[in-house]
Amino acid sequence: MRTLISQGYGARSRNGIHDLLDFETARTVAEHLSNTHEALAEGKGVSGPAARRLIQAAAQEHHRFSGMITSTRQARNLLADPALNVFENKESYLFCNYDQAKALCHPGRGGKNEALSLDRCHNKCANIARTDGQARQMKDAADSLREQAEASLVPEPLADRLRRKAEALTALAERHHANRITADQDQLMP
Repeated sequence: MRTLISQGYGARSRNGIHDLLDFETARTVAEHLSNTHEALAEGKGVSGPAARRLIQAAAQEHHRFSGMITSTRQARNLLADPALNVFENKESYLFCNYDQAKALCHPGRGGKNEALSLDRCHNKCANIARTDGQARQMKDAADSLREQAEASLVPEPLADRLRRKAEALTALAERHHANRITADQDQLMP
């Protein structure tokens, strides 16, 4: 925080690390949406309750920013647009198209200042969308977990948990492939 005094008026403003964090957040969001737009242009698909919102956000970001955030003004504009509030959760292999009214990551649901909590994503949340790339990552992770479970030094209870986690990831990946849509399909549907 810094204090400015001019002509008898005082004000405080925040600078420094907060602006840098907002700028980097906006750059990351723009990069993810740009990559998603490119994948959709190549015929890749997305699934989940927020799949259409992700397709629209990727197209809108491409039109407005082309994947590049070069100024703090652009960063603020991107972060201020609720349609572009799309954040990747690498641990859960999904994108959160954040809409506070639909979010299940809030324990109190409906608070005024509740922010996105990527560490509390729920697979049944209406804000979730998955890409083909994320489905592939889930299958790769499931294969790795199965290999770990088959190692001779792994205790059986741990091996069982690894297998269950692998089955859950495989089921999510299969659900993605069964329900995925492409950008072309989204344009045809209301």
